[in-house]
Amino acid sequence: MKYLREILDDWLTRTAGIMLLLILLVVIFSFYSDLPEKSPLFGVLMYSLVPVLFIGGGVVFILAILRVSE
Repeated sequence: MKYLREILDDWLTRTAGIMLLLILLVVIFSFYSDLPEKSPLFGVLMYSLVPVLFIGGGVVFILAILRVSE
């Protein structure tokens, strides 16, 4: 836990970690759950979350690069 605390010490890396965790949870839930097939609107929401979170992760990545280059 101490190692994670050192890695996730600022808001940018915390945001990146949360986004990665959310992407993994959505993908795993989509693979193992039949709820998206039973409820089409919920399925659209679940399958649209991955690209949205991926784009958000790209924005966080660009912000991290800009912060390091300063």
